[in-house]
Amino acid sequence: MRSFLLLSALAAAIPAVHAQQCPDTTAAVERAYAVRPGDVLPDRPGWRRDLQAGTCRIWPAHPELTLLAVPIWNDRDSLPDAPDGDLELMVIDTAGGDTRAWSVLRGAIDSDAVRFDGVSLDTARYRLDGAHWTFGVRTRFTGSSSPNPFSDTRLRLVAYAPGHLQVLTQPISVQIAQGEWDTRCAGEFLTTTRTLEVGPPRAQGFADLIVRERQVARRSAVRGDACVDSETPAIQRSYRLRHDGRVYPLLDALSPY
Repeated sequence: MRSFLLLSALAAAIPAVHAQQCPDTTAAVERAYAVRPGDVLPDRPGWRRDLQAGTCRIWPAHPELTLLAVPIWNDRDSLPDAPDGDLELMVIDTAGGDTRAWSVLRGAIDSDAVRFDGVSLDTARYRLDGAHWTFGVRTRFTGSSSPNPFSDTRLRLVAYAPGHLQVLTQPISVQIAQGEWDTRCAGEFLTTTRTLEVGPPRAQGFADLIVRERQVARRSAVRGDACVDSETPAIQRSYRLRHDGRVYPLLDALSPY
């Protein structure tokens, strides 16, 4: 049981995003949509915005700007137990709410074997070149099986320049917790954590991304009257991603499960 609780705690942990939450997220999101121009994130027949599930952050490095991410679900074409959806992104003026840039992450919250479980904004200082400011969008997914717990947090990097958002990466799995156990004690669990670092500046284009990975395996078993945990030494790896002029091509090892 201790291993399962530990896995659940790790699965619930999303790395700190170093940003100031909007004082009233729902009000900020509703206002941003109310004042947006007609050609910004136009309504789509059969699609439903979940404003209550949206998130809003004032950008600490650029407090005159606020970031928003809002799920929008395809109610027309989705299966009831496997909903499809996108994430709508906006950069707005903090003071007045005017739209400065916007984009749509197509299929970012599609749910099938795992279900979408929330979105957050990451404003760590990803300074990839001199012309853009970059932020991250984290989406969390969880499984529904008690004997096979699973969660996966995925990160996309998005570059901002006035009037434009550019999606730089496919989703990178940065926090994965998975396991198999008998729902009482005995089981095996694996936790993978990845962090991103920015490489040295390049003369042209975006800097390289270095991904640091740490993977820990745990096992729990009954010993007498106790449930005993054991842990193997952590395995550490690193990967380098180089921008190809359009995106950072993603390695299979870093893709969502």
